[in-house]
Amino acid sequence: MGKFHPPAIIETFSPLWWKTTLIVLLLIVLIVWLPKYIKPLQHRMYGWAIGIIILINTVLENIYNYINGYWNLQQNLPFHLCSISGILCIILLFNFKQRLAECLYYWGLAGGIQSLLTPEFSVGMEGYNFYGYYIAHGGLILVVLYLIVHNNFRPSAKSWLHIFGYTQILAISVSLINYFVGSNYMYLSKKPDVNNPLLIGDWPYYIIVLELVAIIHFWILYLPFAKTNKLAKA
Repeated sequence: MGKFHPPAIIETFSPLWWKTTLIVLLLIVLIVWLPKYIKPLQHRMYGWAIGIIILINTVLENIYNYINGYWNLQQNLPFHLCSISGILCIILLFNFKQRLAECLYYWGLAGGIQSLLTPEFSVGMEGYNFYGYYIAHGGLILVVLYLIVHNNFRPSAKSWLHIFGYTQILAISVSLINYFVGSNYMYLSKKPDVNNPLLIGDWPYYIIVLELVAIIHFWILYLPFAKTNKLAKA
C-alpha cells in the first residue's frame, strides 16, 4: 500500500492559475469547434479519440502514483465526483445514453468548473499529476460541450431534479466507502483545503450548504434548455 500524499492547491487568480486556466479553456474551445470547420474531424472516430485520451490519462495517473509509491485506497480509487464523471465521459463517447449524459452534464460541468476555479490536487501536483489533473477536469467540460455541439445532447425536463436525487444515492454509497477505507472521496469526510466561499462551516455543516449549492447549480445549468423543453412539450 502506498503512502499518503498531502494535497496541493493553486490559489485562485494567482499567475499560475491564470496561465493554466486560459490554456485549458483555449484547448477546450479548439478541440470542440475544430470539427465544425475541418470535415474529416466530423467522423465519430474523433469522439472516440477524445475518449481514448481521457482513458489513457486515467491509466497514466494511476501508474505514475503507483511507481512513485503514492497509490493507495484512500486517494486513488475513482470515487470523487469528477472521477466518476470522467468514467462517464469515456462510456458516452463510445456509446451515448441519454440518462448517463444527463448525469455527466450536471456532475461533470459543475465539478469541472469548480475544479478549474479552485484547483485542489488530491494526490499532489508533482510530475504527471499536474498535467493529469487538467486533462481530467478540463476533459469533463470538453466532453459535455462536445455532446451538446456534435451529438445534439439536451437535458430533458426535470432532469436537474432527477440527477440531484441520484446524487444523494451516490453520496450515501461513497460515504460508506469512506467509512470502510478511511478516505475522503467527494469530500464527505473532511472539508477540502481550497479557499472556496461555498465551503461554509465545519463537518457536517459544509455538506448541507453544498447540497443547497448543488441543487442551485443544477437548476442554473438546466435553464438554457428550459424554454426549448417547454416548447417541445406544448
